[in-house]
Amino acid sequence: MLVSSHLSTRCLAGVALVLLSSTGCVLEGGGTAAPRGTEQQQPPPREELPGQGPAPQDERPEQEPGPQGELPTQEPGPQGELPTQEPGPQEERPAALCEAGDPSLIACFAFEGDPSDGSQHRFTPERTRNLEYAPGKGGQALRVTKGSRLRFGHDAAWTAPAMTIDVWINPASLPEKERFTVIDSGGKPSLFLMPEGQIRCTMGVERNVPHSIVAGEWTHIACLSDGQTQSLYVNGVEVDRSPSGPVLADGEQPIHIGSEEPTDRDEFHGLIDSLRLFGRTLAPQEICAAAGKNGC
Repeated sequence: MLVSSHLSTRCLAGVALVLLSSTGCVLEGGGTAAPRGTEQQQPPPREELPGQGPAPQDERPEQEPGPQGELPTQEPGPQGELPTQEPGPQEERPAALCEAGDPSLIACFAFEGDPSDGSQHRFTPERTRNLEYAPGKGGQALRVTKGSRLRFGHDAAWTAPAMTIDVWINPASLPEKERFTVIDSGGKPSLFLMPEGQIRCTMGVERNVPHSIVAGEWTHIACLSDGQTQSLYVNGVEVDRSPSGPVLADGEQPIHIGSEEPTDRDEFHGLIDSLRLFGRTLAPQEICAAAGKNGC
C-alpha cells in the first residue's frame, strides 16, 4: 500500500508537470520565458532558410537555361547564314547566266556539279562518262580529261540563222599537235583550241585566230555570226572579224562538249565553265559583261 500510494503520487505529479508545461499556465516569469522566446525566434530563420534555399535554385535554372537558350539561337544563326550564303552564289550565278526569260538562249551550262542544261529547253545528256567538277570562275566548272564524254542529242533548237558561243576556258596545257575541243556538233557551230594557242571558231566560216592563251589561266571567248560576218572576242575585246556565209546549221549530228564529234577524240584538257549558245549575235556590251569587264 505504501509503495502503491507513493507511485500514484509521483505519477500525479508528473502528469501535472506535463500539463503545466504544455499549457504554459505556470513557470511564465521564471527561466522559461527566454527559452520560449528563443523558440519563437528560431522558426523565422527556419522559414527563411526554406525560402532562401529554393530561391537560388530557382534563379540558377533561370540563368542556366538563359545562356543555353542563347547559344542555340547564336549557333543556328551562323549555321543558317552559311547555307544561305553558299547556295546564294551558286543559285544567283546560274539564274543570271541561264536566264530563262531570254527566248534566244538555246542552251546554257553552268556546270554547278552536274552537266544539265539550264535554259528553257532543259536538254539532258544522252551520254556522260568520267565527268569531274572543280572550282570555276564563280562556282564550279567541268573538268575534262582523257576519256571524258558529254553528248547531247540533236534538236531543232540548236539551229538558227545567227548564233553566239559564249564560254570560259582554263586549259591545263596547250595542245601540241591535236586540237582541244570545247564544243563540236559537225554541221553546227563549233569551238576549238588549236596548237600554239590559236582559237578556231566555226560558224559561217572555219577560221583559226592566233591568240596568246595561257595554260592555267581563265580566258573568256565569244564567237558569233549573223550569217554574213563572223567575229571573235577574247576577254571582252574583239580580236577578229571576217566575212562568212550562213551559219552551219544543217544535219542532225549530236552535240559534243569537251570532245570531237563523232569520234569523241581531241578531248579538252582542263576546265570549261559557263558555256552558253544563243540564237542571235550578242551585242558588244553583253560580251563585255559576260567577260566580267567594265567599259570594254
